[in-house]
Parts: sequence; structure tokens; C-alpha cells
Amino acid sequence: MPGDIHLPEESISAVAISGPGAGREDDVLREQLHRTSELVVAQRLPEAELELLRAQADAPHDLRVLKLLALVRFKLGRLAEARQIYREAAQIAPEDAAIRLNLGLIALKLDWFDEAVTELETTVRLRPEDRRAWSYLGYACARTGARAQAAAAFRRAGQHELAAEMERVATTSASAAEDAGVGAVEAERARAVDVGPATPRPELRTQVLDGVMPVPPSPAPGSGEIVSLSAFALARMLAPAPEPAALAWLGHGVVHFAASNETYVRESALLAALGGVELVPARRRMRGHLLGEAMTAQGERFLHLAGSGDLWLSPWRPGRALYALSLERDVLYLRDEQVVAWGDELVWEWGRVPGGGPALLQFRGTGRVVVTAGPDEVVAVRLSEGDSLAVPGRRLCGWVGRVVAQSLTRREAQSSDAYVTCAGVGVVLLSKHGEPPQPDYGPAQRGDDSAGADRSGGAVLHR
Repeated sequence: MPGDIHLPEESISAVAISGPGAGREDDVLREQLHRTSELVVAQRLPEAELELLRAQADAPHDLRVLKLLALVRFKLGRLAEARQIYREAAQIAPEDAAIRLNLGLIALKLDWFDEAVTELETTVRLRPEDRRAWSYLGYACARTGARAQAAAAFRRAGQHELAAEMERVATTSASAAEDAGVGAVEAERARAVDVGPATPRPELRTQVLDGVMPVPPSPAPGSGEIVSLSAFALARMLAPAPEPAALAWLGHGVVHFAASNETYVRESALLAALGGVELVPARRRMRGHLLGEAMTAQGERFLHLAGSGDLWLSPWRPGRALYALSLERDVLYLRDEQVVAWGDELVWEWGRVPGGGPALLQFRGTGRVVVTAGPDEVVAVRLSEGDSLAVPGRRLCGWVGRVVAQSLTRREAQSSDAYVTCAGVGVVLLSKHGEPPQPDYGPAQRGDDSAGADRSGGAVLHR
């Protein structure tokens, strides 16, 4: 992995308010961006995002707004949204090397190495003197198996030892070359070899607009290598910031979740709990009442926190990833097996889609929710007034907004799979792969017709 990430020369405020003048309206926007940049520096990210959305409504194509909004969403862990905003910015300013560099680094963080190569190649074309960009390009090429290109990029970065190592392993077998080449890059990172100016490693909270966004720790050396103890440990080191945000990424797919008495977490996703927290079995809540039975999903129990501290969460199944969501007076329903943790001012209940459908957790209000899904698994379908949607129950992940759901019996659906009909106004979340395990769609237990069900006999989950 390349060496330390260096901060840019300009402060976030200077970058945010720089740009061509456009009279009084631009002066107002400059002042708004200056206030927003102060919120970002203070780590008041949800407030900063709200201000930027207001600014975007008035100036939808302003590069300063787009860049700052992308950075805020990156800091909030919403990488896909950050990538989308940067892509919009790239359409406006295709020759902006900083935008291309950050797109490349987001792709690296998502392990999309082919895309990272494309974006970083554009970066070095626009900014051929940027040795950091060449170093990241070398790493991306090494991850795609293009070792000759990786060696050339490392040489342009001034990392001649890595270049020589990549050239050496290029003559070995394909599988051995990949293991040894990536291991050499990781061992070099572990030895902290960096030809650039020596600066302390910046934390996520110190990154600024137009600077290089942080890259996740790279995969650790494989079991077929012999490495030093320090290299083994350093290649796997999590990197929490001194004052991490309430939701933050620590690298290696691990999420930091600041916890309080209103926090719930799936036990199987809990990597570690820090601070004075006590973990007790959570109880299921329905129709506003806590029940005596334990809160579980697919036999895995949830825990309720007493006290405050920090949780480190990780995927507990191969091929899955965590996604950190921020709710702002929203309504969200999710299959209980896809929920990892939640907290803050959220009102929650457990229930089923009326008609014996899948079990869901309902969230209302403002707070944080961490969910799990496969990469590129979930898609969304918008429902407008008068629309109706029928989906196989195994593909239903949940929905956002005022959606009414009803499960059809197998006899009604004339299929081996139960179907769920959705109507109303909102967004339905679906699994493209149908990967969520199929729960028991037998007769619903008494009282299991969801917290939002119409008790007069209707099938309304949310009104």
C-alpha cells in the first residue's frame, strides 16, 4: 500500500469559498459554504449535509457545493453517494484532477480495482507530477494483476524497491505472483517506507476538501507468506480517529458505532465493545410494549446496551458488507435478518407483513441504523400514489415511507414462494439475488401481524 496520505495546502474553508465571483448571489453562497466548512471541521456532519442540500437546491451545478457534499457523505460512510456526487462533479469539470483522484480512492476503498485504475490513470495524465497518485495507481494495478504497469507506476512514484519487486514477481506463476507482489506492497507499507515528505498519518476527521481522501487498509499478507510479526499486525491494524464520529469506518470493513442506552446490536456482528457498556439480551417490542421473549433473528440474538461506549461491528458472514444509514425523521422497514445495530432517537418495533409474511423491524424518527447486504445486492423501486407492486417474499428487503404491504398465501399466489403486494407512496427495497434466507411463512403467531397492522382486520403495515 502507498505511504502516508498528506494533507493539502489549503484549509477546508479556503477551498470551500474559492472560485469565480458572480455578484451578490455568489457572495451569499460563499458565506453559506464558509459556515458549512466550519461545521465539517467541527464534525457536525449531518448539519453540514443539510446546509449543503439547501445550497445545492439554489446552485445545483456549483463545483464547490458538489465537492463539499461528496466529502461530507464520504465522512458519513456513504461511499456510493459520495461517488455519485463526484461523478456529477466530473461531468462538469472533466479535467479536475482532484475529483478524479478522489473517485479513484473511493473505488479502492470499495475494492473496485478496475475502476480505480481508470480514474487514477486519468489523474496522473492530468497531474503527472503527483507521486502519490502514481503510488496509488501502482497499488491498484498490482491488485488487478497488471504487474508491469504497477512497476512502471511505482517507479514514477519514486518507490523503486516496490517497482523492482513487482518486476521480479512478474516472472513467476500467476498465482504466486499475485500473492508475493501484493505481499511485497503490504510489507513495504508495514515498514513505513515513504519517499514523500514525512508527515503524521491523518485521521479521517482531518481530511479536507480537494485533499486526498483516506484509503482503507489493504488486504493483509496471505497465509502462504513468511512475514515479520510487526508486518502481520500492522497490515491488519484498525485505525480509529482520536475523536471518531458517531458512525465511522475503521478499515477492513469494520464500523465504529458510538453507543448509548438507546443502542441495540446483533450479537454475531459485534467485534468488540469499548468503554463502560453492559450488554444484556434485548426483548422484542410490539405495539409499543416490551414482551418477555428475547429479540432474535434467524436464531441470533440482539443485545441492548446499558451505559455508553463504543461498538466495533463487522460482517459475520463471508460475502456480506455493512452499510451505515442516517435517518432524519424517516420511516424505514427492514427484514430483521438484515439489521445489525440501531440507536439514538429512533422508535422501533418488531412485526410481520400481514398475512404471515416476513419478519420486519420498523424504525421511525432520527438516528443511525447499520444493515448488512451483499455487494450490489439491493435495488430500490419508487412507488407513487395508485401504484401496486407484487414481489416474491424472499426478495423483499423492506421499504421507506408510507407503503402498505400484504402477504399473499401460496394458494393465492399459485406459486411455491409467498408473494408480497406493496402499494402507497415510498420506496421498496429489493434483493436482486434473492439472497435473504427464506423464513417460515407459516401461519403468523398470535400478535405477530406487526406493530403497524390494522387491528380491524386490514393488512396495513404503515398508514
